[in-house]
Amino acid sequence: MTVTAVARSREQLAHGREAAGEVAMFTGRELAEGIAALGGLRVELEGLTVRLVAEAIERGEYLESGLSPHDWVAARCPWLSGAERSELVTVAMGIGEPAHRPVRDAVCEQGLPVRRAARVLRCLQRVRGVTDPQTYAQDVEVLLSVATDSRFSDGELKRVTDHLLSVALEDKIHDAKERAVRQQRGVNESSLADGSLTRFVVTADAEGAALIRAILASPLAAPAPDADGPDPRTAPQRRYDALTTVLGRGVAGAEGQPTTPKAQLVVQIRWDHLRQQLTGTGTTLLGDTLTPQAVRRLACEADLIPQVLGTAGEILDQGRRRRLVTPGQRTALAHRDRGCTYPGCTTPAPWCDAHHITPWSHGGPSDLTNYALLCPRHHTRVHDHDLTATITTTGVHWQHR
Repeated sequence: MTVTAVARSREQLAHGREAAGEVAMFTGRELAEGIAALGGLRVELEGLTVRLVAEAIERGEYLESGLSPHDWVAARCPWLSGAERSELVTVAMGIGEPAHRPVRDAVCEQGLPVRRAARVLRCLQRVRGVTDPQTYAQDVEVLLSVATDSRFSDGELKRVTDHLLSVALEDKIHDAKERAVRQQRGVNESSLADGSLTRFVVTADAEGAALIRAILASPLAAPAPDADGPDPRTAPQRRYDALTTVLGRGVAGAEGQPTTPKAQLVVQIRWDHLRQQLTGTGTTLLGDTLTPQAVRRLACEADLIPQVLGTAGEILDQGRRRRLVTPGQRTALAHRDRGCTYPGCTTPAPWCDAHHITPWSHGGPSDLTNYALLCPRHHTRVHDHDLTATITTTGVHWQHR
């Protein structure tokens, strides 16, 4: 029956190809309807492929060849990219479980795209070990309600799965993952052609990526026509110029002190998540998800505008930029601390952040009695370990735990 159905589909496609030979004669409506019809056919074929692959994997058809399920599928679906094959195998293996029957029905009967089903199943796999069966069934229902709703984009579905993970997983799991991700950060340099160009490859964690995207999406990267005509720069060139402009401003100034604000970043986070050590996430206007720990670090010195939300999602506060250290305070801190105040660190003052000893989110004042200079590495360490310090006439004294 499957072979017969596919043969009929091929006949219909042959008629479609014949008709498409006269595509120049199509009206706009006919073009749109043709594209929609092909999209529907593709979804149906995708659902049928999932059914066949799921049955083959359940039977262990791949075992005779000595291949893994992924490689077995790759040999039979060479038209799929590596990412598409991975998603197909994830869904084919996941929908066999009774708890995932709704996902199976959504893919095979309702036309849920495999890529969205794979995101749902990957999220469910991570929360299953820390969720009771009743709650797990509710999680399946909630995620599918978003995944099957065409009004929600793939990016919005990702934010929903990220939020579920942040709520379901324990803080220590999040902390371990964040530390592991942070270890992968870095910048690599290589020469191009005759050495006249240099390529920098930046591997960023979520916090760093959000800051970079804030620069690349800022007005500095927008087209800037002038009296001579339109902006001749390409989009990558404008983003490069925006990045170098911010970097140049950040290191310029008397005695190396920054003379302009850092890139603005608007972050939405619930007040109780920011104020307490609770599980939750912050979301930037560009859709990046940040942990509360990352938001608390950024709140010390980045030109961050927090949109603090109440339990019903209403904005309780937006702004409070007066929390940022002033140029005068910067000068006084450089004179008092000389550099990073963390024991044993020799990083000079121009490369340090002004850290709130009593967190700004806890009502800590933005004055010299509550500031201490920390280099970025130790600033992160102080936040990770929730360290505090006392300020005396002899300097800043950190209390280790």
